[in-house]
Amino acid sequence: MAEKKNRTATSDEEIIAALISCGSISEAAARLNMAPRTIYDRMGYREFKAAYSAAKADIVRQAVLTMGRNLAGAVDVVTEIMNDDGNPATTRLQAAKLIIDSAAKFTDRIAKADEYTAEKAADPNDFDPAKW
Repeated sequence: MAEKKNRTATSDEEIIAALISCGSISEAAARLNMAPRTIYDRMGYREFKAAYSAAKADIVRQAVLTMGRNLAGAVDVVTEIMNDDGNPATTRLQAAKLIIDSAAKFTDRIAKADEYTAEKAADPNDFDPAKW
């Protein structure tokens, strides 16, 4: 990857950081004061694509970990609302429905993630959480 760094003053890491923080190639290019074509060209390199995919996957992993840390507390709050006889029946019913619906979606997501993981085990650089 050192040879790519010699082609331009902007490193792969800087481009990846800009792509992640900006969300589009044109915005990232503007932030880095470069032509969007330069980023498109860089994306043609296998090493760059692998590093970019790894960075995106790391962001998803961190978000999932954060949600996981807060999930038990969120479930506890909804469960309290559901079990509080002082709440109107409609509120308690909505809390119960939220728990049931969320559990069903969560179960479905786990199954899809497991299936996707099994399919992509041979190529860990081909990680796309949007396919879940």
